[in-house]
Amino acid sequence: MSKVKVAIAGALGRMGNNLISSAISNTNVDLIGVFDVKDIDTNFISKYQIPENIITTREESFKTADIVIDFTSPKALFNFTESAVSNNTGLVIGTTGLDESHFNLLKQSSNSTKIFYAPNMSYGVNTFFEISRIAAKHLKDFDIEITETHHRHKKDAPSGTAIKLGEEIVDELGLSKSNFNFNRQSQDNQRKENEIGFSSIRGGNIPGEHTVIFHGDNESIELTHKAFNRKIFSDGAVEAAVWLAAQENGFYSFKDMIS
Repeated sequence: MSKVKVAIAGALGRMGNNLISSAISNTNVDLIGVFDVKDIDTNFISKYQIPENIITTREESFKTADIVIDFTSPKALFNFTESAVSNNTGLVIGTTGLDESHFNLLKQSSNSTKIFYAPNMSYGVNTFFEISRIAAKHLKDFDIEITETHHRHKKDAPSGTAIKLGEEIVDELGLSKSNFNFNRQSQDNQRKENEIGFSSIRGGNIPGEHTVIFHGDNESIELTHKAFNRKIFSDGAVEAAVWLAAQENGFYSFKDMIS
């Protein structure tokens, strides 16, 4: 099996650093490009033991790579999908905070190239989604709350993982995202039937913690996933790139990869 040529967008960021390390350590990957809005200098290349002949521009990365991995920002998607379609390059997207227009863009682009999107690239978290669905199926009369905790630098709240967790639960229960409540603190009403509340905490250097709570009249059940470092996300994204390289054009999720 030939190695998958991978490029990393946002290489200078916290997640970009982790993605570089995961790509270098994956025996099925050839890291051929790292790029960011700022120039990649020789000190950075030396620090992360990146080959000196590495590509450091977006344009050349998309031309040369089989797959580009992007965890940068929603606004970057418009340029990245255009480059991906033009060069028939696959995209692995782990960026959170996307809205309907971004998802429409990704799905439209997937007609011409291969797109993989997941708000969380951890195998454990994606298994956590399935466990939560099973719990919701058996606890239909319980009140459901979702809490999430992340580092002080995270910009979007609630996290994409928390929203995905809620989406999995409402899908299982035959409900919709209209049952989500993100703003309880600004309301003066009691809890509505079938409401799913979200709470966000920001502080420290916490990679991510998500809990779904099922509150009954006389008992409660809590399911929690804790990430101890960001390696689980970067390793998962690189594995997704290897998997995606062997697929036809289309829009894929973590559920497609692990099914």
